Amino acid sequence: MDKYSEYRFDNIIQDPDRSFFHKYQDLVIGNRRIGFLFYFEVCTVLFNPIQGMLGLALRKLLFPPLFGRVGRRVVFGHHISIRSPGNIQIGNNTVIDDFTTLSVRGSTGQHIQLGDNVLIGRLTMLKTRGGSIEIADHVHVGPNCHLGTASTLLIGEYSLIGSNCFIGGLHHGYEDSDKPIMQQPLDNRGGVTIGKDVWLGAGVTVLDGVSIGDSAIIGASSVITRDIPAYSIAVGSPAKIIKQRSRPSDGAASTKTVD
Repeated sequence: MDKYSEYRFDNIIQDPDRSFFHKYQDLVIGNRRIGFLFYFEVCTVLFNPIQGMLGLALRKLLFPPLFGRVGRRVVFGHHISIRSPGNIQIGNNTVIDDFTTLSVRGSTGQHIQLGDNVLIGRLTMLKTRGGSIEIADHVHVGPNCHLGTASTLLIGEYSLIGSNCFIGGLHHGYEDSDKPIMQQPLDNRGGVTIGKDVWLGAGVTVLDGVSIGDSAIIGASSVITRDIPAYSIAVGSPAKIIKQRSRPSDGAASTKTVD
């Protein structure tokens, strides 16, 4: 059994030693406090679906106690899905758009941390499985993205993540042909680090174990399978570096083609 087995959804659901009630608390609530469960249910059932100004105002008032920390002037859209909110910290002036998912699955120490002035776009999912996601200040994540990890996923300040990007995740083993792939051990390759002022175009895939340096640009629909140095412009599947951006000390902004 691999070390991520305790976080696998099917293993939790099929655990004969946990009741349905305890499975719900472990998967969704993140603790077994009855009072917290009641407050969570009231907030998510009654106030989460409300649209318009009334819904925004009610969630601004009632949602913060669910989370580990919530800063000032945070906006919660409608129909957001939250799992283990006590392990989620949100900075000032951050926007969680409609239909987003923030999910932490794991024991104490795993978390999602969002800095100040962060935008998480509509339909985007941030999911950890025994790992942590940390997004620095002034990061914008476009709509319909998937960010997941079983170790660490770090995004530096002022980075732009275009719509429909996939970042991180896990690799499934496949060596045993007698066993379904979904039941084979999971392979963690060390997480993803994205530097400061990075721009990922729409539809970029960043595989687990990859680092992208500061101020790099990744073209739309590229697949990042290896590290990209700072100030590089990379495109393709798998992505290749085609240009180098000028660094701030070089004077006026320009690009240099890579032969």
